Amino acid sequence: METTAIRKIHRFSGGDLETVDDLLVVEQPFTLFVNNEKVLSSACSPGEMRELAYGHLLSERMIKDTDDVLAYSEEEGTITVSVRPFERAGSPSPISSNLRISTNRMFSAAAEARERGEIFQHTGGTHAVSICDPSGGMIFVEDVSRTCALEKALGHALLGKADFSDVFVFLSSRISTSMLGKIASCGIPIAGCVSAPTAQAVDLADKLGICLCGFVRGERMNIYSHKERVIA
Repeated sequence: METTAIRKIHRFSGGDLETVDDLLVVEQPFTLFVNNEKVLSSACSPGEMRELAYGHLLSERMIKDTDDVLAYSEEEGTITVSVRPFERAGSPSPISSNLRISTNRMFSAAAEARERGEIFQHTGGTHAVSICDPSGGMIFVEDVSRTCALEKALGHALLGKADFSDVFVFLSSRISTSMLGKIASCGIPIAGCVSAPTAQAVDLADKLGICLCGFVRGERMNIYSHKERVIA
């Protein structure tokens, strides 16, 4: 299934009205079943459904690693997963990591995310999430849903055996407590976004040892918590 589609629209500009072809993002409904229980019904951009499922399971603390997934299948928008049962923690634990990055590394990650967002450049209809390492590596995902973009990126990192304590995440959106909770559940110590965090997200980041950066644009940003993780 394609990630974009063309539709005819009426465009008004400079006092003129014309009929043109416009490129729009495509959304695909899906339902996730875990151990025969429906846990999620939403919509996302087509593709990377395995990564989405694994990222959701990890960020919701339903698995700890890929070995906890016993079976996976998908068919016509339905994803079915069997996982190894374990006692799920009630909330994310404080982050254990010695990761430090430079301000320039955060700025370069934000710039690369903008450059790689081809679907957004053509449609303006996606969110982007990057999971980055200090040396310049990047996992990049675009999706019509900001939550699904994060979960797909986390799934890519999990399936690639990434060390979450040694990477940081950048989002092309704001960061709320729900998004920060997912980041914290994976053990990621630094998060940046192009927009603002909520006050509650800042409080949670401070409590969990996460460096939270907002308004990362050009060569400026705000650091809301644990500044010691970013070196000027």
